Amino acid sequence: MAKGYAQHFSTRVTAQSEPIPGRAQVANSAGGFSFAVNCWTRLERFLILGNEGGSYYATEKELTRENATAVLECIGQDVQRTAAKIIEVSQSGRAPKNDPAVFALALLAGQTGLKLPCNWLDGALPAVCRTGTHLFQFIEQIQAFRGWGRSLRRAVANWYLEARQCG
Repeated sequence: MAKGYAQHFSTRVTAQSEPIPGRAQVANSAGGFSFAVNCWTRLERFLILGNEGGSYYATEKELTRENATAVLECIGQDVQRTAAKIIEVSQSGRAPKNDPAVFALALLAGQTGLKLPCNWLDGALPAVCRTGTHLFQFIEQIQAFRGWGRSLRRAVANWYLEARQCG
């Protein structure tokens, strides 16, 4: 054994089941270690990749809860930046499906006491929900977070009025 102590502790060769010494790593769903990401990176990954069907190591329910928690953390840090990121990723075409953006918008719109203009949803709803299917998904999902208030009724009505003018 020429390695001596280095066979038990190395910063160059480390098993996946152990964190790299001196590096900021966290346990992952597979039982290994990976580099931690902040809530903004997690939000962007969720908006682009979603979590439909789960993964080999985590169920869809677990991943949805983790991603929703990241969205809520972003909302808590900067609500306007969160709204802008949801709209930007949805409109950019970087995501294969729009479902995560619709869910994130419903989660955002379902929060109370936000520092957003009173009619922000009037602009955000048609920006993210560009089809009737998206709108119906949004309506179904937002009901898990809030009731039908004046601002939601107005935003949905304006969505229909805007769609009618374009068509």
